[in-house]
Amino acid sequence: MARRQALIVLDRDGVLNRTVPNPAEPRPDSPLSEREAEVFPWVPDVLRELTAAGFGLVIASNQPAAAKGKATRAALDAVHAEILRQAQAAGGVVLSSHICFHRAEDGCACRKPATGLLVEAFARHARCEAAASWMVGDRATDVLAGAAFGLRTAYLGAPGSEDLATLAARSISPSFCGVDLRDFAVHLLASA
Repeated sequence: MARRQALIVLDRDGVLNRTVPNPAEPRPDSPLSEREAEVFPWVPDVLRELTAAGFGLVIASNQPAAAKGKATRAALDAVHAEILRQAQAAGGVVLSSHICFHRAEDGCACRKPATGLLVEAFARHARCEAAASWMVGDRATDVLAGAAFGLRTAYLGAPGSEDLATLAARSISPSFCGVDLRDFAVHLLASA
C-alpha cells in the first residue's frame, strides 16, 4: 500500500507574504497590486525544505478585496501569481491554491473558518491524509477551519494576540504556536 502524504495547508497573507498597512482597516490588509506583493525573505528556503522532506504544500486563503470593491479579480490573480513566483523561487512547490473571493457577510461555505477550501484541497489531493496534515495560519479563522476539518493546526504570530484570545474563548488550542513559518518548519522537520 502506498504511503499517504501529509498536506501542509498554508494561509497566504501574513504567513507567506507581508501584509500592507491600510488606514481604513483595523489590521494590515492583503496586497492589492503586484508591486505590494512581497514574500518574507525566508519563505522560499522554507518551502524548498518542506517540499524536499516530502510534504505537499497548498494555499488556502480568504481574498474578499474584489467583492468589497477594493481591487479587480484580475489584480488579485496577478498578486497571487507574483506571490507564488517569489515563494517558489528556491525550488519549493505549491501544488495548488484554494481561494475564497467572498466577503464574510456572504455566508459561503468556503471562507475560513468554514472548511470549504480544505474540502476542495483534500479532494484535489486525495492521497493526502487529513490526520497527518496541518493548517498553518496567522489568524484564529485559520486555526478554527483546520480544527473543524480534523487537521493539526499551527498559529503563527505574537503571543498574547487577540487571535489567541479568540481561540481560548472557544476552548481551541493550536497544536503548535510560533512566530513565523521558520518556527513551524523547525518544529515539523525535527519531529518528522
